[in-house]
Amino acid sequence: MADDSGDSQPPTPENAPVSPAEPDPQATPPSQSLRWREAERERSQAAADVASWLVDAARLIITARRLGNDQADTLALKRRLVPELVLLVQRHGPLDLDVTPRSIVMGDETVFAADHSNAPTGERALERELSWILHRDGLRALKFVKGFTEAEAATFLDVLLHAAPGDATDEDLVTMLWESGFAHVGTVTEEASVVRLNPLTGRPGTAGVAEPLGSAPLVDDWPFVQVPAMDAKRLWESLRRNEAEAGPAFREAWSRERSEPFAAAAEALISTTLRDDPRPEMLEALTASIVTWIATAVQRSDWEDARCAHDLLRRLDTSGRLSEEGLTHALGSVDAHTITERLDEADVREQARLFAFVVRVGAPALSLLVSVLANSGRSRVRAGATTALTYAFADDPSPLGAWLSDPRWHVVRNIVFVLGQIGGGEVVPYLAVAARHIDARVRRAAIHALGQVPHHLRRSVLLTQLDTGDGRLLAASLAMLAREPDVRVTDAILSRVRSTEFEARPEEHRVALLSALADVASDQALPALEELLLRGGWFAKRSAERTAAARAIVRLATPAARDVLEQGLHHRSEAVREACDEALSQWGRT
Repeated sequence: MADDSGDSQPPTPENAPVSPAEPDPQATPPSQSLRWREAERERSQAAADVASWLVDAARLIITARRLGNDQADTLALKRRLVPELVLLVQRHGPLDLDVTPRSIVMGDETVFAADHSNAPTGERALERELSWILHRDGLRALKFVKGFTEAEAATFLDVLLHAAPGDATDEDLVTMLWESGFAHVGTVTEEASVVRLNPLTGRPGTAGVAEPLGSAPLVDDWPFVQVPAMDAKRLWESLRRNEAEAGPAFREAWSRERSEPFAAAAEALISTTLRDDPRPEMLEALTASIVTWIATAVQRSDWEDARCAHDLLRRLDTSGRLSEEGLTHALGSVDAHTITERLDEADVREQARLFAFVVRVGAPALSLLVSVLANSGRSRVRAGATTALTYAFADDPSPLGAWLSDPRWHVVRNIVFVLGQIGGGEVVPYLAVAARHIDARVRRAAIHALGQVPHHLRRSVLLTQLDTGDGRLLAASLAMLAREPDVRVTDAILSRVRSTEFEARPEEHRVALLSALADVASDQALPALEELLLRGGWFAKRSAERTAAARAIVRLATPAARDVLEQGLHHRSEAVREACDEALSQWGRT
C-alpha cells in the first residue's frame, strides 16, 4: 500500500543518514573525573568550564599532598588556578554549586564526580577526593558572585589546601571559610545541634558529677551580661576615646605573642593550668590535648613540631599510663598513605626526622611506620623504616609479632627482616610462625633471620624445614644446621634418608640431604650412605644421588669410609665402580 502521508522522501545525498565518526585512537583520553554518563543534551559552556577548573583543583590537592603546600609545582599550579577562577566567575557568575560526598553539581549538571565515587564510605581513597573534602566538615553549597577578586581566590585555595588533610587535625574548612571574611563567596552549611560536654569527664554536668542534659549549666555557657543599652553605648564611646593610646600597646602585645613559638606557649599554658588546678582529671585532659597536637603535627608531616609535643607529653606523663592508648589510636587513625606519598618526595633529612620521631615514640607509632613500610615506593624509605623499627623494638619485639598475620606478604617479609636484625632468643617464637607462612618468600626470610639466633634455640625451627618442598629453603636450612652439628641434627637427616619417601623427593633434595649428612655425621651414617651407593646391584646406573653418596663417604674421611669405597671398585656394576673411583681420586682433597 502506498504511503500518502507526504512526510517520506527518498534518500538523497543531502538527507541520507550520516554514521557517527570513528573515535580517534590517538586522542588523549579524558580524566577519570570527567567520565560522565552520556546526557540527552550537551553540557552548557559554563558547566564545562567549571568542570575543567574543578579537575585542576583536585589535581592541586593531590600535588600538595605528595609534595607539600610550599613546593614549586604546587605553587605554580595554584598561581595558574587563581586568575582562572576569577575569570570563570566574571564570565559565568553567579556560580551555585551543591556539594555531596561523591560529586559537585551546578544546577542540574554534574561538574565533578569523584574518581572513587563507587568506593564504600570510609574508604581512604574516597576521603581524599575534592568533593569529600568540601562535604566532610559540613559544607553543603558554595556560591561565587561577580566581583570575586584574585585575593579572594588565592585565600580560597589556601583554605582548601590547609583543610584537605583533615584527619586528626584542628583545621576546619567551614570555620576557615568563615574566618576569611569573603565578600563574594557564600556558603550553606549543615546545621547541627551541638551538645557541649564537660572536657574533664566527657559527660554533661559539672566536673565531679554527671547530670541529665539541661539540668545544670555547661562549662562553656557564659551568663548573659545584664547591661542596659545606654550603658553599653556609653562604655563603647569611652573605649573609642582610648583607642589611640591603647592601639600601639595592643599591637605590640599581639606581635610579641605571635613571635613566641607555639610549643613554648603550650608548655607555659600547661604549667600554669596544672599549678592552678593539680587534679588528676585536669592532668588527663591536658594529656589528651597534647595527643591531639601530636597527631595534628604528624598528619602535616611537621616532625619537629611532633617531637616538641612528644617531649612535653613525656614530661607530663612519664610512665605513659595516661597517654599510650590514646596516642596509639591517634597515630593509627592518621592518613598514612598521604604521609607516605609526601615522604617519598622528601629529602633525606626530612625522612630522617620521621624515623627519629618513631624511634622516640616507640610502640604507639608502630602502625604508622608499618604503613610507610607497606606503601612506600622508594627503597631508601623502606630501608630507613626497617632500621627505625629495629631500634624502636630492640628491647621488646613482641609488638612486631602481631604484624606476622598481615595479608600482604611483603609487609610480613620486612617484619621478619626486622626480627632478624634484632636477633636473640626473644624473636624465635615469631620466626617460627613466619617459617610456616604460606608464602615461600616469607619462609626463606625467616630461615635467613634465624642466622642471628643462638644455635640451640633455632635448631628446632630449622629441623621442621627438612620436609619442605622448597629446594632453596631446604638448602638454607641444611647449611645453617651444618654450622654446629650434633646428634639430633644427624638423626633427623638420617631419618629422612632412610625414609621410604626419600626416593619420591626431587633429585636436588636428595643430593642436598646426602651432602649435609657428610657435614654433620661420622661413621654412624656410613651404612645408609653405602646402601645408596650400591643400590641397584648389577643393573645400577649412574645418577646424581649415587655420586653424592660416594662424595659424602669421602668427606667422612675415616678408615671405614675408605674401605667401603675400595670394595666398591670391585662391584659388578660399572656405575658403582666409576662413582667409587671418582670419589677415591678426591680423597685427601676434601
